[in-house]
Amino acid sequence: MKILVIGAGGFTGSYLFRLLSEKYEVIGTSTHNKSFEKLELSQFNETYKKLKKISPDVIYLPAGITNMDYIENNPMNTRKINVLGAANIVNYCKESNCRMVFFSSDAIFDGKSGPYSENSNPNPISEYGRQKLEAENFVKKLKNSLIIRTSSLYGWDNRNLNFISRLIGSLKSNMEFKAPTNQFYTPTYVVDLAYAALKLLEKDLAGTYNIAGPDFMSRHQIALNFCKVFGFKKELVAPVKSPQLGQTAKRPQYAGLINKKAEKELGIKFRSLKEGLKDMLKNQNFNGVK
Repeated sequence: MKILVIGAGGFTGSYLFRLLSEKYEVIGTSTHNKSFEKLELSQFNETYKKLKKISPDVIYLPAGITNMDYIENNPMNTRKINVLGAANIVNYCKESNCRMVFFSSDAIFDGKSGPYSENSNPNPISEYGRQKLEAENFVKKLKNSLIIRTSSLYGWDNRNLNFISRLIGSLKSNMEFKAPTNQFYTPTYVVDLAYAALKLLEKDLAGTYNIAGPDFMSRHQIALNFCKVFGFKKELVAPVKSPQLGQTAKRPQYAGLINKKAEKELGIKFRSLKEGLKDMLKNQNFNGVK
């Protein structure tokens, strides 16, 4: 089985590539990491040609723009990548009978009553959420496609693009870190996400699955847990409300995902935030991050 990971140089993609490569022939693409073949999702014709040349059996698509404020300010340019780029992959998969695994987010919900199940009705309040939902709807047209929704991913990240990585950077510099008390998620360890993404494929499952940790907590609570496990000063974490952060895109207040379906069908338990952070502490050199 030949697997293509689009976005193998990114946060989620790097973990996927490493894990999948232990068992399968895996090819990775990236927009910035020169270790992989370059692929720009916004260049539809070039992407299609490269996919035909590689001819994968399965395509994992964790790639895309995830900066919510940037997306809110640049809806047309980012939609070309996050929505139309994904739709282009869908069209290839239809033509070639290739399986597709698409990564989505709890941002497709309005955050009024989270955490959410796979059957909850989406109602995005940000451009990022709207783009993810539109891309999901394209992917659902494929037979045997997989949509993996996740929430507040954390783990070691060379590019410092996730919440915990940004927190580490601030605390190491002895700088105050503002963490909202009114944004709730189900923090998910990226290592568990990659493992679940592999198992879903090996069990030949299709449809939509929530891959998320068991804890439902605010960004502020997440940051305090990190300080406790890693030994940083909790006084550096400043509790704030969302308006104080000056964020352009609206954030769901009660987001997060219910993972019961995935845990039952995969026969696994996703790690709590405390367990995930302890594993991070134990494995500090992953991807060269120290």
